[in-house]
Amino acid sequence: MKIPLRPSLLKVRRQSVKWIILHHTSEMYDEPGARIDNAKYQLKYLFNGVLEKKQGDVNYHYVIDKIKDDYIATVTRPFVYLCEWDDIDVNINNRAIHVALMGNYDFTVPEKRMYEILAFRLLNPFMKMYHIAPNRIKMHYEVSSNKDLTCPGDFIDRAIVESMVRRFVIK
Repeated sequence: MKIPLRPSLLKVRRQSVKWIILHHTSEMYDEPGARIDNAKYQLKYLFNGVLEKKQGDVNYHYVIDKIKDDYIATVTRPFVYLCEWDDIDVNINNRAIHVALMGNYDFTVPEKRMYEILAFRLLNPFMKMYHIAPNRIKMHYEVSSNKDLTCPGDFIDRAIVESMVRRFVIK
């Protein structure tokens, strides 16, 4: 399945990146395949959701998906374009990179390897490139106006994210 490339539907980033926001995919797309975590390629379910909602692209810059026996970080929206989240303050959202973890982490405990890939492949390089401090990595629920939101899920452990960021620091 190919998503039509429709950059005219996307807003261009005009400010430097200062935040990284973590999500899980179950919050946005209703397709069952986008809401579960298994070792089968699942990005196609996100693409189906984009088509159903008539969006310009997947509403995350990167998605970490488990494919067979390892996790892969995939670009899903070039980060020159903004992701659009009505529940996130525009001053944060317009300066954020959005990273989603494939699945629903309200029901699934993430594997250590997923945290390693998140830190090594995405968080640490962005922190180095944009001079982002660890306290600027936020869970979606921390920056959302929706106080009932649990994204990126009850089982995502901030302390593990922080320890992996320290483990893979780029000097």
